[in-house]
Amino acid sequence: MYSEPELKDLLKVLPEDFKQKTNELWSYVDEKLIAFVGKVQRIYRDGICVQGEEALSKLVHLDMENYKIAKKLVDTGASFEATEDALLVAESENWLHMLASKGSNLTVLEMFEETIKERDSIVSKRVNETLGDDECGVLFMDPSRAVSLNEKIKVIKMCRFDPTDYLKSWQIRLKSKT
Repeated sequence: MYSEPELKDLLKVLPEDFKQKTNELWSYVDEKLIAFVGKVQRIYRDGICVQGEEALSKLVHLDMENYKIAKKLVDTGASFEATEDALLVAESENWLHMLASKGSNLTVLEMFEETIKERDSIVSKRVNETLGDDECGVLFMDPSRAVSLNEKIKVIKMCRFDPTDYLKSWQIRLKSKT
C-alpha cells in the first residue's frame, strides 16, 4: 500500500477512504504474519537501501504502518536487509517527479520504466543471494513491481486487495464526477 507521502507525490488529492483502506490492508498483513513471528529470518522492503537498525530508521519515516510490522519481526529475530540500490531509487524518484510535471513525455516514461526494471533486478538478486535455503523472508513491495526469485523460493502473496487496483478505480470514480 502506498504511504500517504508516496501517494501525495503521485496524486493531487487523496481518496476519501484512503486511511481506512490503509488500515485495512496493514491489519490484514499483520494478522497473516502472526503465524510467522519468530520464524522470519530476513525482511526486505522496496526503497530501502540500508540494513539493520538503519533500515528501520528509514522505514519509520517512509511508512509507519509498515514499520510497526517490520519492527515486530526484527524484535523476534529477523534481520532487515538492504534491498535496493540507492542510486537507482533516487533516479526513479527523479523520473517520477518529471512524469508528474507538465513537461513530461514518452521518453521520460520509458526511462522511468527502465529504471524500475533495473531496480526489480537488484531486488531479485539481493533476495536470491541473501535468503538461505531453509530461511523464511518477508518482502514488502509495490504490487506492480516484478521480481524474479529463485525457483527454490516459495512465495505466498499476502494482499487483501491490490492497492494499484484500488487507486485506479478511485481515479475513475473521481473523473466520472467531473
